[in-house]
Amino acid sequence: MRFAERVHWLQASGLFLVSTVSVLLLAACSAEDTPAEPAVDAADSVLLNGVVYTVDADRSQAEALAIRDGRILAIGSNEDIETMVGPDTRVIDLDGGMALPGFHDAHVHPTMGGYALAGCNLESERSIQGILDAVEACHRQNPEGWLEGHAFDLALFGQDGASRSLLDGISTERPIVLWASDGHNAWVNTLALELAGITAETPDPDLGVIEREADGRPSGTLRETAQEIVRQVMPRPTHEGTVEALARGIAHLNANGITSFIDAWVGEEDYLSYQALEQADRLHARVVTSLVYESGFAKHSGDDFERVLGSRTQYQSDRINHDSIKLFLDGVLEGETAALVEPYLGMHQWRGDLILDEEQLDEAVTRFDAMGLQVHMHAIGDRAVRAGLDAIEAAGKANGPSDNRHHISHLQLIHIDDIDRFGELATAANFQAMWAYPDDWILELNLPVLGQERVQGMYPIASVARSGGKIVGGSDWNVSSASPLEAIETAMRRQDPNAEDGPVLNESERVGLAAMIEAYTINGAWLMHHEHITGSLEPGKRADITVLDRDLFQVPVGEISEVNIVRTILEGETVYTAAGEGQ
Repeated sequence: MRFAERVHWLQASGLFLVSTVSVLLLAACSAEDTPAEPAVDAADSVLLNGVVYTVDADRSQAEALAIRDGRILAIGSNEDIETMVGPDTRVIDLDGGMALPGFHDAHVHPTMGGYALAGCNLESERSIQGILDAVEACHRQNPEGWLEGHAFDLALFGQDGASRSLLDGISTERPIVLWASDGHNAWVNTLALELAGITAETPDPDLGVIEREADGRPSGTLRETAQEIVRQVMPRPTHEGTVEALARGIAHLNANGITSFIDAWVGEEDYLSYQALEQADRLHARVVTSLVYESGFAKHSGDDFERVLGSRTQYQSDRINHDSIKLFLDGVLEGETAALVEPYLGMHQWRGDLILDEEQLDEAVTRFDAMGLQVHMHAIGDRAVRAGLDAIEAAGKANGPSDNRHHISHLQLIHIDDIDRFGELATAANFQAMWAYPDDWILELNLPVLGQERVQGMYPIASVARSGGKIVGGSDWNVSSASPLEAIETAMRRQDPNAEDGPVLNESERVGLAAMIEAYTINGAWLMHHEHITGSLEPGKRADITVLDRDLFQVPVGEISEVNIVRTILEGETVYTAAGEGQ
């Protein structure tokens, strides 16, 4: 009989208690001869019979661990931890699986993801006809009001984007808007354009593009700030709807083994939603939120940035930290809005624009750094990355050393001259490793405007790590999958995680398993200023744990994305269990 089964039998039969009482009575009878040792309190729960990968300083492994009062009590062999099982201890049999620190997602959009999960979700559609069929089904299922779809694959439509006529074929009597998976492009039908007042005479907004047909009429693809023209005439979500979307999004993250995350784009409504979840005891994660700075398209309608910034502390709590600011430095490559050091091919020296010029950026980062705030930057192009690093360097010169732990997200292109600066400036490189393979976005949209050399240099994760920079992992969900395991496999293979073989995106940038686990655990905890309480499994730290059905170190690299999340634990409480697993 395995130990876990034996304990359950003893607990159920009452023999465990009898045995314990007998031992105590014997000890009392001999107290005059032998001083009694203080009784050791039993654990609330134990995890046995697995691989416990601690990610501590020694990267040590064990078989089991014990939890009490939401913290890790002990780590060791099965025999060590079995001594801490009492009559009320919950015994979890790992069955040869792996327990490791709860995953950290350093860049994610849980509210948007939550809305997508409950709405017309197009994430899995891999053809134009598949998208249209899915939208048609959504239309039939709920034929009233605006039809809003999420996460369609823009790469299917080439450089010019998608046409309104395709959506008109579904309906000309209700407005349809579909948001691309990159978050920077929208596809709308003719009625949506009309309701938004977008015509042939409508000029492109600042930092935005209205794609047009040969006669100048809008084609139906809206890029960057042009999306906001439509968004402004759409019904506003309710507070209750936003709270439930956020709860759905967090539950999805928990199901992917995530216990901590950085919400990469928030306004005051998000503050209120997080607060509502916590007050209802439904906030099942540790959170850092990044308040979006009012610049270009990066603006929450109705928010007064300075007022919200000044009032953020009233929404803080043990699990919520609002001391982070989000800055958008550029756009995206697929719309030629990312800022490049060298021009786009065939674009007459066009290099894209910085959303904030260098002087404005330096001033903003210096100000927030002086306030003790962490700056979280969106940067796709190498010129934007350089501008972000320059601004962090300027802040350091003006304010002196700090422990604010600024970071730059996405990093699709980093100029070779700037690789070492991440380590030199103690700036975290926040990669979305799930994108680091030659998918249709890269081959169909990026390659024609960048060329092979720059494409092969995309997402230089290994180069930054080798130079001493700290790499952290983020998903950008619902832009892409929320699975850390898919991202880890992609970073290791630089190939499509859903295919056994295929083209490789610069194999010299492949990263090892241990480094990628660190990116999603202890490095993420460091970025959130939580490394003293989570990010590794050590006695005294919070019991934030992800349980897998297999040991990652024994799994072929091409199967890592197929490993199952069995259980997610936050402060000793299970917040997710796979189907068929006990609570």
